[in-house]
Amino acid sequence: MDQTKKQSTMKAKTKKKNDIFIVELDGPIKSGMEFDLADELEACLHQAEVPKIIVDMKKVPFINSAALGIFLNIYKEVERRNGRFGLCSISSDVDNLLEITKLSSVLEVFKNQDDALDSIAD
Repeated sequence: MDQTKKQSTMKAKTKKKNDIFIVELDGPIKSGMEFDLADELEACLHQAEVPKIIVDMKKVPFINSAALGIFLNIYKEVERRNGRFGLCSISSDVDNLLEITKLSSVLEVFKNQDDALDSIAD
């Protein structure tokens, strides 16, 4: 595999703080990578009856529409189970995309991970 291809893949790392899953994403979410994103988020869903999930997007410059769809699906499932789902540390491009698609009024978006943890821990 050539280096340029390798550099542009999204990585996801999940950690848990008390009962809150924090999924830290690194890299753009482009075609084909949304499956990894879905797997990572669904794994969190399966581990909790009342899921609390924060997606930290500090290192994500770009997401595609498929990734938005995944966020929306996960959000709906979390809501159905009386949990909380939020995004934090989003780039201005991602913020614009949420605005355009009106998802900024559906999904909870926090300035940073600490704000998200404070809000979701309650």
